[in-house]
Amino acid sequence: MDQGLLSISPIDGRYYKKTSSFRKYFSEFACIKYRIIIELRYLKFLSTYKVIKILSLKEKKLFDQIIDNFAVEQALQIKQIEDKTHHDVKAVEYWLRDFFKRHKLDRLSPYIHIGLTSDDINNLVYGLMLKDFKKEIIEESLNKIISELQQMLVRYKDVPFMARTHSQPAVPTTFGKEIGNFYARLKKQQKKIVDFEFEGKLNGAVGLYNGLNFIYPKVDWLVFSRKFISSFGLIPNLMTTQILPYDNWLEFFQIMVLINGIFINFCQDFWTYILLDEVKLNKVGDSVGSSTMPQKLNPIDFENSEGNLQFANSLFQFFETKLTVSRLQRDLTDSTVRRNFGLVLSHSVLGGESLLKGLKKCSLDQSLVAKNLNNHWEVLAEAIQLYLRVKGDDQAYEKLKSLTQKKVLLKNDYFKILKELGLEKNEKFLKLTPENYLGLSKKIINYLLHI
Repeated sequence: MDQGLLSISPIDGRYYKKTSSFRKYFSEFACIKYRIIIELRYLKFLSTYKVIKILSLKEKKLFDQIIDNFAVEQALQIKQIEDKTHHDVKAVEYWLRDFFKRHKLDRLSPYIHIGLTSDDINNLVYGLMLKDFKKEIIEESLNKIISELQQMLVRYKDVPFMARTHSQPAVPTTFGKEIGNFYARLKKQQKKIVDFEFEGKLNGAVGLYNGLNFIYPKVDWLVFSRKFISSFGLIPNLMTTQILPYDNWLEFFQIMVLINGIFINFCQDFWTYILLDEVKLNKVGDSVGSSTMPQKLNPIDFENSEGNLQFANSLFQFFETKLTVSRLQRDLTDSTVRRNFGLVLSHSVLGGESLLKGLKKCSLDQSLVAKNLNNHWEVLAEAIQLYLRVKGDDQAYEKLKSLTQKKVLLKNDYFKILKELGLEKNEKFLKLTPENYLGLSKKIINYLLHI
């Protein structure tokens, strides 16, 4: 039986095929494996600082084997221990002790997790989950979307297009430039995502290395923790309570909220262009638009994207209000919340992938776009009133308002207005059309593309 049919969450159910690779980062198995990695790396560091006897080459290889061969079977053993201890991190410690005993490494058992609190492990676990998922999934997904937008803005950079403000015909633009607006916004956020670094901490029960400093006062634990955390590609934070403050991770989520918001804006705009028939949806395979209306082909990818992204952003915003607060030096209300990081990030990636899928089905109906533009010569009213104003007519705006407001003008109507205003012989306005009143669109797009 397809396991997706019995899942509660659509991430592991309906969307299983699209998100199964994310289990590598955010599943319970992944969480346990990350814990194993950190605990073993901690022992190696203790050895480097001679807190424990230097590890032999054989012992180091055994550590590597534990990680390389760690599978669901071993994770289930740890979960069985957790059923008795009711403590997930302690279960990992007990499992490692048992493993060491069976492989005659009893001398190392007392040092597993020594001087640490659970969040010394868990904060690094989640830091690595977020770091790896960002690098390997989010950056790649975002890059695909930005690349597709770049191709579109180049393809349509010279295609005149009716801009609409407040849903009403405004002045002309180009379709490529409107794509470029989203491209530019996403490029800014892409840089923030790529450059973003996650924090980590390793400093004991209340952030003061109390136990470690008491037992091993000659070790510089500040240097130790800095180097240990940095070895994972994380930024050390030395000022914490029992837990790492969530501020750093929330800053990352804020970038995700911005990216998702830009995607939502894009989906809504394209949905509207499809409504106006200016963007056409191309049929793919045997797709069905309606269970009862056979003529329909719906913009479901953009709608699916919007729903996923809005859901994700609602939880990101919940994280921001919830995770900024931890009572005194520690409370556990954050634990169950952060287990949903993978859920929210999965919906974000799904939203982006749906947007990209929708884009690949779209094409601009250039003939209809040209027709729409040429049915609205009133969009040139701005140019006329500005010209008259600089020529000294302080009533220019009011004149054009009376001649054009709430009116749809064709080419002949435009020339009648020119004659009424005494501009019928003005070469500048005789050459002006809705298709060439495009400002600096070419320069702006070339600048955007760094041409």
